[in-house]
Amino acid sequence: MRTVINLDDDACVEVMELLGVRTKTDAVNAALRDVLRRRRLQTLLAETADIPVIADPEEHYRAAGR
Repeated sequence: MRTVINLDDDACVEVMELLGVRTKTDAVNAALRDVLRRRRLQTLLAETADIPVIADPEEHYRAAGR
């Protein structure tokens, strides 16, 4: 999809160098994917925050009577 936007040129060049991409389009697309990935991870972490961590699975099985 073709879209016209104003970009911060300095930030765009820095992102291009950081990500190793050659075009502004690739930089913007990579940045968009990164934002989505980070947001999904934040959501996943928030949704699983109440799940207890089992440090010793054998202890867990003994406590459950298995």
